[in-house]
Amino acid sequence: MSLLTAAALTVVLAVAAITVAYVTTPIPTEPKPGVTDEGSTVYYGDGRTPLFRLGANREIVRHDQIPDRLRWAVLAAEDRGFYGDHGVSPTGTFRALWNNASGGDTQGGSTITQQLARNYFQGLTRDRTAARKFKEIFVSVKLARHRAKDEILDLYLNTIYFGRQTSGAQAAARAYFDKDVWQLDTAQCALLAAMIQRPAYFETQGTSAAARALRDRWRYVLDGMVAMGRLDRAEADRQRFPRTEDEWRGVAVSGQDLLVRQRVLAELETLGIPAASAVNGGLKIYTGLDRRWMGYAEQAMKGAREPEWPRRVRGALIAVDPEDGAVRAFYGGDPKRSQFDSVFEPVAQAGSTFKPYVLAAALRRGLNVRSTVSAKSPRKFAPDGSDTPMTAPGYQVDNDEKIGSLGTVDLVTATARSVNTGYVKLAFAAGVANVLRTAQDFGVPASALKPFKGQAGVALGVPTVAAADQAAGYAAFANGGTAVTPHLITRIVDAKGRDVPLPWRRPGRRVLSGEQAAQVTYALRATVARGTGKAAALPGREAAGKTGTTDDNHAAWFVGYVPQLSAAVMMANTGPGPLQNLPGFPEKVAGENLPATVWRSFMEKVVRDLPPAPFTEPLFTGKAAHLDEKDPKPAATPSAGASGGVGGSGASGTPGSSPAPKPGATKPSLTPEEMKRRAQAGATTKPTAAR
Repeated sequence: MSLLTAAALTVVLAVAAITVAYVTTPIPTEPKPGVTDEGSTVYYGDGRTPLFRLGANREIVRHDQIPDRLRWAVLAAEDRGFYGDHGVSPTGTFRALWNNASGGDTQGGSTITQQLARNYFQGLTRDRTAARKFKEIFVSVKLARHRAKDEILDLYLNTIYFGRQTSGAQAAARAYFDKDVWQLDTAQCALLAAMIQRPAYFETQGTSAAARALRDRWRYVLDGMVAMGRLDRAEADRQRFPRTEDEWRGVAVSGQDLLVRQRVLAELETLGIPAASAVNGGLKIYTGLDRRWMGYAEQAMKGAREPEWPRRVRGALIAVDPEDGAVRAFYGGDPKRSQFDSVFEPVAQAGSTFKPYVLAAALRRGLNVRSTVSAKSPRKFAPDGSDTPMTAPGYQVDNDEKIGSLGTVDLVTATARSVNTGYVKLAFAAGVANVLRTAQDFGVPASALKPFKGQAGVALGVPTVAAADQAAGYAAFANGGTAVTPHLITRIVDAKGRDVPLPWRRPGRRVLSGEQAAQVTYALRATVARGTGKAAALPGREAAGKTGTTDDNHAAWFVGYVPQLSAAVMMANTGPGPLQNLPGFPEKVAGENLPATVWRSFMEKVVRDLPPAPFTEPLFTGKAAHLDEKDPKPAATPSAGASGGVGGSGASGTPGSSPAPKPGATKPSLTPEEMKRRAQAGATTKPTAAR
């Protein structure tokens, strides 16, 4: 056989082998594992600012959402002959084969179709071999024959890596420019197209070699668009290198990223969406969190030097929207100090922040806040709620030493001054079972209440509760009597664009009438205006709230609200002894000092973002009874000022006013002056368990 014949035979055999290889190479249909994974995005309350991602940073967009200027920019960068080739570039392929053989760049000469075949579809490895390269060519040719060019380009733009841990043009547009892909201008499209070549090397800012190289590549893309007839030369010359956003940092602004993630995943679990499904489920998860208010919460707690607290001390601040229970802001502590969830998990006894539920229970039984009760201290109660001699068996209750022993006061004053003896009596009058049922209706978990069945001492706040539950409980007072469930997630849209039902979005259960809620609020306004919560008073805005301090100052609270927002601040020592000697605050922490000032620091910033809104004024319907009489009779109806008005001046019938008695009305049994004298005379009792 001559050499010519042998050479010809070799060529024939080679062509036959290539033909067989081409024919037997299947058309790829299945993507590689993970290449189409679309992570779930969690957003702030504005609905567009991302908090963080769960899983792959990719968001698939439709053909009509990708602007033509981005298509042509990418083609100018990566494959200017895309619409005219057959899936491969002969010169580029030869260059790639030479590079493979000589140990050079394995990516040289690849068309967009080849890149897609290699990166997207199953069946192709990344081996540096001629056999693998030929297979890539065969697959690319078949793709070009069986798929439309626009479909190939769409798959490419939705999956190619752009740097900044983003895959796909939409995720890249968000990461680099905080825009949706269809909002990008020409200069921004050219930058994303330029990034594809060396995403791990290029730098979008600065003057380093990597930054200069990216600018050169960006200009190359614009020049390519001009050469392809897709951009006017004058328009290209007018383009300026775009400024990019800082890299996506999640929720670093508040330092609460771990707790947000934990809570979001926990809420997804309650919806039957396990973490494994959420991570790459393509969900859009919206929260009610306000980015600025998260910052305010952090500032307020750091103003109390929370990052310097001992590890055994836990603190929390959380704000809830009274309208629907959405959590608008929270701060659970510096994660470097502790990563324990002190916001949503029960940490401390409620102390006297539990008393408004007792008041609500009494109002549900037909009483009103003008009812009166003895505030003497100490008092010892028999099982039926009647007073018993101090020498006899019974339940002894003491007022705080700052309050001492008082005479008869109405329930507004008993609330404002946090009178323990009067509130235990009120629990007996309302019915302890009713108190527990009412607290549960407001959101206190049944498990926290169960140990105190039949115990009137529950009125002093011995159940251990979460700050989130207290903020949500008081939200029902703020909104006029409807219970809400605290939640981060306000909406979920699945990968198919369907809304996932959320149980907490259903209308809440009414637990008080509007009038009853207004009466509780009236008493809590008095607490802030002239009672134990004065440190929480907001300049120029009315607020309602309640302090709470547990036995031996082990934990301290302030829970309060304006009409549009309810917030709770909790501080607790998880070790032995009282909560004291915190950095910058050497005295014992009580609800009326540090928690109240932290609450005010947070809320005085928040209310700047909220229009002024008045509280509903009560009509004082219901029975005004003398609770210490064996057969309580309706009490005389005192004036608003004498019945514990919130102080200040005002028109007749508003808090703080003292209108003249109407014909036939009787004067109150005790004037404010008499109450003051009795308080001064009786302030000799020992400390109380809660205030």
